[in-house]
Amino acid sequence: MIVSIHQPQYIPWLPYYSKISNSDIFVFLDNVQFQKNGLHNRNELKNSNGRFWLTIPVSFNLGDKLSDIKMIDDSWRKKHIKSIRINYSKAKNFAFFEKYIEPIILKNNSKLVDLNVEIIETISKKYFNLKTKFVRQSDLRTTGKGTDLILDICKKLGVKKYISGPGGKNYLNENEFEKQKIEIIYLKNSLPPEYPQLYPKLGFINDISALDFILNVGKEWPRYHKL
Repeated sequence: MIVSIHQPQYIPWLPYYSKISNSDIFVFLDNVQFQKNGLHNRNELKNSNGRFWLTIPVSFNLGDKLSDIKMIDDSWRKKHIKSIRINYSKAKNFAFFEKYIEPIILKNNSKLVDLNVEIIETISKKYFNLKTKFVRQSDLRTTGKGTDLILDICKKLGVKKYISGPGGKNYLNENEFEKQKIEIIYLKNSLPPEYPQLYPKLGFINDISALDFILNVGKEWPRYHKL
C-alpha cells in the first residue's frame, strides 16, 4: 500500500493529482497551520490579460489550524463562478464546471477544508477516474510534526511506501523511515506539456489551477498528461 499526503488546496494544479493517482491512499493534511497568502484559499487561472487570482475570503488568527478556517462573505461564490464563466465559457469542456464544480462552490458550507476536499475528490473521481481512497488527517488523531507526523500517519494506515514531493528531501529524516521499514518515493513536480489553451496569443501558462487543463482538454487529457 502506498500513501501520499498533502494539505487541501483550492482547485490545485496538475501535479497534485499526479500524486493522488500514484497512491492507494491520499491523506488530506488538514490539522496543520493555515498559510496566509498560500494556496489554501486561492489559485490562479488564465484570462485575456494573462493570469488572475480567485481568492476565498477567510477568517483566521495566526496559528489557526486549517481544519478550523471558516469562509466569510458568501458573495465570493457568485464572483468566482462569474469570473470562470466569463473566461472559460468557450472552453470545450466547460460543461464539467457547470455540472460538478459550480454546485460545490454554491454549497452552503462554512469551512474552507470541506470545500477544498470535495472539489479535489470530485475532480479525482469524475474527471481523472481515480480509485484512490481519501482520508483526513483530523480523523486519524495524529501526533508529532515533520518526520514524526508522516511516520505516525503511515503507521496508523499500515502502509510501507510514502510518496513525497521533491521538497521532502529538505526535512524528512530518512533514517527514521528506514528503521520503520517504510520506503520514501520522491516524485518530481513535472509540469505537463503544452495543451490547447484559450487566449493563445498570450503564450502557454503551465503552473495554474488544473481547472484550466480540465476545461480546455476534456476527455482527451491522456494525450497531454500522464498521471
